[in-house]
Amino acid sequence: MSEPAVPTGLDVEELLDGVLTAVGPVAPWLIVAAVCVIVLRFPMLGRGPGMVASRDPWRRFQGGPRRLVIYRAAGRCEGGLLWFWGRCSRAATEADHVYPHSRGGPTVPSNGQALCHRCNRAKAATRPAWWYIRGLERRRRAYFPAGSDVRVSASMSTGDRAMRLAAPDLRRGTRRR
Repeated sequence: MSEPAVPTGLDVEELLDGVLTAVGPVAPWLIVAAVCVIVLRFPMLGRGPGMVASRDPWRRFQGGPRRLVIYRAAGRCEGGLLWFWGRCSRAATEADHVYPHSRGGPTVPSNGQALCHRCNRAKAATRPAWWYIRGLERRRRAYFPAGSDVRVSASMSTGDRAMRLAAPDLRRGTRRR
């Protein structure tokens, strides 16, 4: 009588062949899906905060910058209806960062957007994808005051720095001395 064959080890070639046989027919679709996810979630290069950006000490839009952000939006929410198309119809009650403060976005008008409470909560601290920025800039051309820059930028200009030095320190109600 002969003994049954006992497997001596895992044959890597057989395992790889089995996986390729199972995944082979859907591999092109998996690659297309992965590329789509990467492209849709990718942030705009050169617009967001740098990789080692220091956090802006001003957390909230207050005073003049807040009024400017809401004025530029004509007092209406800038949130998108269908991701990037259309505009929310509610009144803007909050000024928020396009590039979140928690991810290095500065508190400057070029990085601000006027939102209603609902759109602000839905946005949370997500870093915007390139298509969101493009859609926001496209919508802004229709309602921003003439001559205003519609471009979203998460960097401080020399004018922003000068405004910070001249303004009172709004962090936790203290004033600069």
